[in-house]
Amino acid sequence: VLSSSKVLANEISEKQEIAAETEIKINKTRQEYLPIAIHSSVLFFTISDLAAIDPMYQYSLPWFINLFINAIDNSEPNEDIQKRLVILREYFTELLYRNICRSLFEKDKLLFSFLMCCNILKNKQMMNDDEWGFLLTGGVGLDNPHKNPYSWLPIKAWDEMTRL
Repeated sequence: VLSSSKVLANEISEKQEIAAETEIKINKTRQEYLPIAIHSSVLFFTISDLAAIDPMYQYSLPWFINLFINAIDNSEPNEDIQKRLVILREYFTELLYRNICRSLFEKDKLLFSFLMCCNILKNKQMMNDDEWGFLLTGGVGLDNPHKNPYSWLPIKAWDEMTRL
């Protein structure tokens, strides 16, 4: 009985070591896919915000997940993880865009494109809050202390450029 217990204990120890190695591999792989997860969450919250434009524009998380799984299945496979992520990001972004635009009123398609683009840029830190505020407000501000150096440039355009 004692020898069978030792054998069982050794088997359990070996399986725990294998499980620990497997966990490390899974965590490493999961971290490699983090950029696409972040990008996808930006896209999901972008389409979630569409309900503020029109209550009819509501999309469920299960629908979004199914679309993402469809993108995984139908996008071009690649052994290089970085190339695969680029392919998947581009494929899914376009797939989502096409599916959402199919359900939008014509008047809201440009707004959706703008929101999607801005949210992606903000996530990549390629657009800051000041630029976002400028785009939302049209650059409304106080007097411009800088003199317009060009006679051909309208004053309003110069003021907006300096505020930006």
